[in-house]
Amino acid sequence: MFGEDRAAETAQRTRYDEYQAEVVATGPVNGKCVRVVLATLRTPYLGITSRWLLVQAHRIADGLDPAPDVRWLDPEQRGALVTSPELNRLPSAPAELRAWCANRVGQRMTYDRLRCGLSVVITVADHTGTYSLRAVPVVGPAPETPVRPAAVAGHSP
Repeated sequence: MFGEDRAAETAQRTRYDEYQAEVVATGPVNGKCVRVVLATLRTPYLGITSRWLLVQAHRIADGLDPAPDVRWLDPEQRGALVTSPELNRLPSAPAELRAWCANRVGQRMTYDRLRCGLSVVITVADHTGTYSLRAVPVVGPAPETPVRPAAVAGHSP
């Protein structure tokens, strides 16, 4: 009976062979909504996956808004700051990504979710488009335990 319980327990356990992650941007291009995969990752390491999401969030934020203290520039004025209360109320994907990166509790929650086998999706949006960082643990079967042949009466294995 002990052997049956152990076999059932082994069959229920799973392990994560790897983690898959991607960064996707979706937004208007020439009047159409376009989805672009900006980066992908496949690794067996949870820590690398968690760090990779953080690095990608910084990369997107810096690409969209390299000078966070100067959010809205008027191209016709050659860099003159546009001062409009309406513009300051619009959502800012770079600011939201930077806030997520600075949130250590959020980083720990991301790590813990992946460790527990749950997927993670961080999505931010503004006037430039929608940016999603996704990570998923890939579940594989539990490692097989070697089965010993049953002893035949009178013979030892």
